[in-house]
Amino acid sequence: MKFRVVARFLAVIIFLISVCMLMPLAWAVKDRSSDIAAFGGSIALGSLFSLLLFSFSYNAQAKDMGTREAIAAVALAWVFASLQGCLPYLLGGYVPSFTDAYFEAMSGFTTTGATILTNIEANPRGILMWRAQTQWLGGMGIVVLTIALLPMLGISVNQLFKAEAPGPVLEKISPRIQDIAIMLWKVYMGLTFLGIVALFAGGMSFYESICHIFTAVSTGGFSPRNASVAAYNSSYFDWALTFVMFLSAANFNLHLLAIRNKTFSPYRDPEFGFYVKIVLAASLAVSFYLYVHGFSNTVLHALRYGTFQVVSIITTTGFVTADYSLWPPLTQVILLTLMFVGGCAGSTAGSVKCIRILVVFKQIGSEIKRCVHPHAALTIRVGDQKIENSMAASAASFIVLYVLIFVFSSIAVSATGQDMITSFSAVATTLGNTGPGFGAVGPVNNFASQPTTAKWIYSFCMLCGRLELYTVLVLFTRDTWHR
Repeated sequence: MKFRVVARFLAVIIFLISVCMLMPLAWAVKDRSSDIAAFGGSIALGSLFSLLLFSFSYNAQAKDMGTREAIAAVALAWVFASLQGCLPYLLGGYVPSFTDAYFEAMSGFTTTGATILTNIEANPRGILMWRAQTQWLGGMGIVVLTIALLPMLGISVNQLFKAEAPGPVLEKISPRIQDIAIMLWKVYMGLTFLGIVALFAGGMSFYESICHIFTAVSTGGFSPRNASVAAYNSSYFDWALTFVMFLSAANFNLHLLAIRNKTFSPYRDPEFGFYVKIVLAASLAVSFYLYVHGFSNTVLHALRYGTFQVVSIITTTGFVTADYSLWPPLTQVILLTLMFVGGCAGSTAGSVKCIRILVVFKQIGSEIKRCVHPHAALTIRVGDQKIENSMAASAASFIVLYVLIFVFSSIAVSATGQDMITSFSAVATTLGNTGPGFGAVGPVNNFASQPTTAKWIYSFCMLCGRLELYTVLVLFTRDTWHR
C-alpha cells in the first residue's frame, strides 16, 4: 500500500469539503447568525489538515495509485469527509457529542437522512443548509465530483470511479471516466435547478426550495422542517417532490442519453421498466389499503399519500408526509420490503438496486426451467444484453452479503437494549440509506435516543450501504495493506 498517494487524494477531498462550506457560511453571514464562527473555524481547520496531508504526500504521483490504493482512498474519503463535515455541528455546539455530530455528517454524505436533531427548526439556516448540502454532495458522489474537477488524478480515475460506482452498470456512455463524471454532474445540476424552480414557483421560499431539492435529487431526505414535507400540507409540493425523487432514483445514464439524443427511447431500459412496475404496484396497493381502511376519504388523497411514501422509501429518500407507523400492517410490510429494493444502478438511490434483483429473478427462472429441461442451453438476458454467469453470481453474492450484514448488525444493535422492530428497521434503513424506520426510529421520531454503540453501528451500516459493501469490507483484509 502506497500511503502517500492515498493521503494526497484525501487532502484534495478535505479541501473540497472545506471550500463547499462557503455556501452555508454565506447564509450565516446574511442572517448574522451564531454559526458564522462554526463555519469559519471548520474551514480553517479543514484547510490546515489538508495542507498537512498534502505536505506528507508531496512526492506522491497519481500513477502510483493502484487498485488497493483506489479502494482505500474511496472508503477513507467518506470517513474523512464526515470528519470534516461534522465540525460545524461540534464547533457551534448544535449537537451534544462527537458521536452525534459524526452520525449526522455520515448520514448526510451517505444520503441516508437519519438524524439526531430533535428540534431541527431551532438551528440556524446556515447549519440546515450545510445538512442539505452534504447530501447533495454525497448524492452523485464526492469522489465522482473530484474526478470531474481534477483531471490531474490521471491514470487512477478509472479505479476510483469503479470503487464508488453505485451498483453494476451494464454500459458505458463514454470511453473517458472524467467525461462521464462531468456529464453526470451536469445532469445532476440540471435536475437540481429545475426542481428548485418548481418548488419556488409553487410558493415555497427560495431557501427551503434549495434545501428540499438538494435532498430530493440526492435521495437523502433531510428537511429544514421538524415535520419534514408534511409541514406544508400541500398536494403540489408532494407531487413535485415525488416526481423529482422518482427521476433521481433512475439511472442517470438514461437521463443523459435521453437529453443527448432527444428521445425517450433510453427509458425502455429493462431495469427502469422493472423499477416502474414495482413503484406502480406498491403505490396502488398502499393507496388501496389506505382508502379501504379509512385513512383517506377520497381516492386522490389515498394516491397522494400512498404514492409519495412508496416513492420516498424505494428511492431511499426518506421524506415523510404521514406517520406510516399508524397505517395498516400490510402497508408497513410493503414499505419495509421496499427498503431492501432501492432504485436503479447508476442513480443516487441506495439499497440493493433493481438490476441485482432483476438478474437474480432471471437466474431463478432459468434454474426452474433447467429442472424441467436439464440438458437445455439456457441464456439469461436483461433486455438485449446477455448476462454472464459471473454477473449473476456477483448479484446473488451481493444480496447474500447484504442480508448477512443486516442480520449481524441487527443482532449487535439488539444487544444494546433495543427492541426487535427498532433493531431490524434501524439497520434496514441505515444500510439501505433510507432514513426513517419503525419503532423508536419511526417517521415521527429520530435517532437521538439511540445508544452511542448503536449509533456507531448505524454509521458503519450507512458507509457500507453507500459504497456497495465490498469497498468498505475490503479494508479489513490483510491483502489490502500488505504486498
